[in-house]
Amino acid sequence: MTEDQALYSEIAALDEAQVYLVTAHAPFDPEEVSVNRAIGELLSAVRELLQLDVVFVGEIVGGRRVFRQLDTVLADCPIDVGGSHPVHQTVCQRILDGRLPALIPNVLAVASTQGLPDEYKALGAHIGVPVRLPNGRLYGMLCGFNIGGVCALTARDVSRLEIAARSAAHLIARAEGTVGHACDPALV
Repeated sequence: MTEDQALYSEIAALDEAQVYLVTAHAPFDPEEVSVNRAIGELLSAVRELLQLDVVFVGEIVGGRRVFRQLDTVLADCPIDVGGSHPVHQTVCQRILDGRLPALIPNVLAVASTQGLPDEYKALGAHIGVPVRLPNGRLYGMLCGFNIGGVCALTARDVSRLEIAARSAAHLIARAEGTVGHACDPALV
């Protein structure tokens, strides 16, 4: 059993909910459309499992956090694919440098003390973990949040998000051709 297969068995055992994770360890069929579609399906599964309003993958590049993939149930989502913020103003950076934990039950409670911009005060719970490519390079973050209120996320949910972040990292690396394989044209 591969490491990913063991992780997927673990996530299935953690909850009886049906979760379909997409992995990049096997070649993609010609019918596979893109890495964006695969990660989109992954984000949708994570959002449903964790009961979040928004889940996204943000790349950290040039001092900014750029939203690369997004799944939401909100008609008027406060973030858009391609949008960005200076990374030093984000919850993501605070999680990466240890100023905030991966799981924040109520962002409003920490927004002022952390010097976060006012738009963060609308958030309820936030959860985020790093996305590290197989070569160790930090790509960015896989995060999710709810608007207003708090929710019942646990450390177990952080573990689930870490599993999803590893899957996303493998998909991204395959698309970039950085996992020892040539760039997979089905992913680009």
